[in-house]
Amino acid sequence: MTENANEGTDTVQSSVTYTLGTNLENLTTERSKYSVGLKREVLTYYSPTNACLIRRTITMPGPLPKYPIKLTPEQEAHLQQRSTCYTAPFAEVQRARMLLLAHYHPDWRNADIARQVGARAETVRQWRRRWQTTAVLRDAPRPGTRRTFTPLQRAQITALACSAPREHGKAWMRWSGEKLAQVAVEQQLVERISPGTIRAWLRADKIKPWRYHSWQHSTDPQFVAKATPVLDLYQHAQELAAQGEAVVCSDEKTSIQARQRVSATKAAAPGFPLQVADRYKRMGAVQLFCALMVASGLTFARTRRGRKFADFKAFLLEFFQSALCMGLQVVHLILDNGSTHAPKQLGAWIVSLALAFEVRIYWLPTHASWLDQVEIIFSKVQRDVLTPLQRYFDALNCHPKPIQWTYTKTKLIAKFGAPQSTELAA
Repeated sequence: MTENANEGTDTVQSSVTYTLGTNLENLTTERSKYSVGLKREVLTYYSPTNACLIRRTITMPGPLPKYPIKLTPEQEAHLQQRSTCYTAPFAEVQRARMLLLAHYHPDWRNADIARQVGARAETVRQWRRRWQTTAVLRDAPRPGTRRTFTPLQRAQITALACSAPREHGKAWMRWSGEKLAQVAVEQQLVERISPGTIRAWLRADKIKPWRYHSWQHSTDPQFVAKATPVLDLYQHAQELAAQGEAVVCSDEKTSIQARQRVSATKAAAPGFPLQVADRYKRMGAVQLFCALMVASGLTFARTRRGRKFADFKAFLLEFFQSALCMGLQVVHLILDNGSTHAPKQLGAWIVSLALAFEVRIYWLPTHASWLDQVEIIFSKVQRDVLTPLQRYFDALNCHPKPIQWTYTKTKLIAKFGAPQSTELAA
C-alpha cells in the first residue's frame, strides 16, 4: 500500500495465488466494496491445471478537500471572464481555472485539479483557503525591504527642491537631480542618495524644479482700461472680419543675427543624425517687422536693417498697400509702447496718408507685451525657423492658423475689477 503526501488517492497493489481444479474454464474476479475504481488487473495462468497470479491496482477513496468552493453567480461570471482573458497575468488565469473546477466538481481532489491546470496540489489547496478569506486572485501584499530613507529625510529633500539654489550658497539658477543629491549630502540630510531616487520622489509629488515659468507684472495704472478693449477685439475678431474690419497685431523682433554656414548641411541618413557645420559667416543683423491678422492667422513680415520710426513707417505703408488690407473698412491696429512705434507721432502720420479705410490704434499697457498675439509668432520663429525668414513666412501663410486666445475680458475683470470708461483708441 502506497500513501501519497497531501493527496486523497491511495494505491493498493495485491498479489493473490489460487490453486485451481482440473476442470477450470472461466475465472472471474470481483472488486471489493471498499474500492471506487479498478485501475489495473492482470491475470496470469502458469498452467491450465495449476495456479494463476492475479494483480490488481485499486483506487481507494480519500477525504474530501478541506476548503470547498461555492461561488455566487457574480463570482462565477468574474472568474469565467478572468480564466479566458488573454491580457491578464497567467497566474491569475490559472487561479481562476482552479476555483472554477473546484466549484463545478466538488468531489475532485486537489491533485485532480492540479493535473488539469498544470499546477501543484499544494498550490490548489493554498488558493482554496485564500479564496474563502479574501475572494481575490491577486497576490497578497509583500512587506519588501526596510526603508532606506525616513519620511523626514524625504520631506527635507522635497523642501530643498522647492527652494532656490542661491539660498544655499550655489550659483545655479535651477535644480537638477544630481545637484539636489550633492547639496543633500553636503548638508548632511543623508549619507548618500542617488539622483534617480530624488527624481522619483519629485515625480510622485509632481514637482519639477528644473523647469520654470516666467511672468511679469504690469506697472501701468490704467492696465485694466487699456487691456479690456484689446481682449474684446480678440474675442470678436471673427465677427469683425465678416463686417470688413480687421484686427491686426504688429511688432518687431530686433537684432536677428544673419549667419551663413561655410559648409552645406548634410541630411540625416540611417544611423547618422543631421550634420551641421560649426563654422559660419556673420552677415550682420536684421530687424523683423511682422503684422498678424488675428481672425485668419495670416502674417505680413518684412526685414530691415534698422528699427527706427522711419523703418516702422515704411513697414506699415507697405502693409496698408498689400492685398491683406484691400476691401477693408476699418483696421484695428494693436501696438505696444516701444519707441519704434512713436506713440505721439504715429496717429498723425496715419491720418496724413489719407487711406481708403479707417485705422484705429490700441496701445497696450506698459510691460504687457504678453497681450500681443504677434509675440507668439515670434516665439514660433525662434523655435522653428531653419530657413531664410521670408521663405518661412511664405510657408507659414500656406497653412495659417488663428491663435486660440484664452485670456478673455471676463478673466481680466474677475482679477482686476471693472475698468473706468475712458477713450483710449486713437
